[in-house]
Amino acid sequence: MICPLSPAHLVALTAFQIATLLLFIDPIWAALPLALFILLCLLTPFFPRLSFFLPILSRGAKGARGVALTFDDGPDPQVTPKVLELLGRHGINATFFVTGRRAERYPELIEAILAAGHAVANHSLNHDPFLMLKTTETLRSEVAGAQQVLRRFGIQPLAFRPPVGITNSRLWRVLLENGMFCVNFSCRAGDMGNRRIAGLARKILAKVKPGDIVLLHDVAPPKGEPAQLLAEFSRLIEGIKGKDLEIVPLARLIGREVMQREGASPDPAELFYDGLAAGYDDEQFHSNVSMSRTMEQQLFAARVPTLFSGRGRVLEIGAGTGIFTLEIARNCSEVVAVDISAKMLQLLEHKAKAEGINNVSIVKGNVEELPLSGPYSVVCAFSALEYLKDLPGLLKQLSPEVEPGGTIYFITARTSLFRLFTQIGNAMRQGMWLQSRSRGRMERMLREAGFEPVSITPHLLKCVINGGMLLEVVARKPESTAAQVTAAAGGTP
Repeated sequence: MICPLSPAHLVALTAFQIATLLLFIDPIWAALPLALFILLCLLTPFFPRLSFFLPILSRGAKGARGVALTFDDGPDPQVTPKVLELLGRHGINATFFVTGRRAERYPELIEAILAAGHAVANHSLNHDPFLMLKTTETLRSEVAGAQQVLRRFGIQPLAFRPPVGITNSRLWRVLLENGMFCVNFSCRAGDMGNRRIAGLARKILAKVKPGDIVLLHDVAPPKGEPAQLLAEFSRLIEGIKGKDLEIVPLARLIGREVMQREGASPDPAELFYDGLAAGYDDEQFHSNVSMSRTMEQQLFAARVPTLFSGRGRVLEIGAGTGIFTLEIARNCSEVVAVDISAKMLQLLEHKAKAEGINNVSIVKGNVEELPLSGPYSVVCAFSALEYLKDLPGLLKQLSPEVEPGGTIYFITARTSLFRLFTQIGNAMRQGMWLQSRSRGRMERMLREAGFEPVSITPHLLKCVINGGMLLEVVARKPESTAAQVTAAAGGTP
């Protein structure tokens, strides 16, 4: 479920709480925290790197050593072809944040940008500098309108840069609806859209550093010649190289694709995990989620001999990069590994080949929308069911696909006090509210789907005020189910 929480929401909550307390002291003072919150909302949009209303990528990923060049407001027939020629001479890949209207007007330039190997991203339909003051519907039409134009070129931009870098409280939801994320910049010359190009290279070179996203414009200067602008660009590229900085594609710098070829818009979870794929395994065991993942591995390892060893086909929902998949594959005849992230599955496939494992079948898609193609001896999932819209419905779909005596085994989020804090954190990081479930609710869902619960056990951070953050669930399909169904239909058991 889309749920874009941001620091702005937490600041608002804090301001209202303080204001409520101050009401009992002096009503006049109660207005102060609310006034400060309003002031923050008015000022923060003008700081392009500040993730107050939504997550904003304005620098490279941690440890990034290169810099990325990005060009806004084009394409422009006087400047863009010359920029492409300059970039080609230096072997540089850049990202062009284009407007929908200019893309419509100059389709040959978009084709040239793509043919040269550069990325194209969304800079709104009309580049209205006051867009963030307009209605939500106008904002939606500006983002989606540019997307519609750019799809004609067989691409799906994933990155959006708002006009003049200004954001608002409604932008994140609009971007999530379109499967996009926000990219601004960390280094610019203050060229005012190429109205002030004198000394552009010098200004940027004085402050550029590793990890910077550099903002430039590929539009003709209102005053001055395009040749002067291109000379500045050339000096800038030479100067960056002279500082022993590599100019790299934006996607490489931020660790996320900024454009994909054709295909429907990814949902927020797919976009998020595609972006995490490259560093996913490291994050799972060397970040604040490592405690949960380590517990899952311990629980899984204890279950392998009894639940997976010697089994036939196993369906793994949310297989990701294969943290559990390969061990499952070593203990059964086949694993059908399903995940929404193509990039995650590519890593899984690579791991399987490297280890000589050839009984893993890769399926990309949302398990709720795919043909399940049983029968399966075991269906399993590890921290994946939280993303599903209709878990009871999926369990009912799975019931006829699990062979009699087969097993359902998954580890998922348990409803608890500590889990609530992680759900809030996830909504701020990912823009999605992940589902958690109580033991009783889980048992009811399983029974309604025709499965007999064997054990539903809470784990992780169990204490007086918290009954655990994970649920480990084992359920079986009764041996007699098939015979009962056949008899009920009037057939011979």
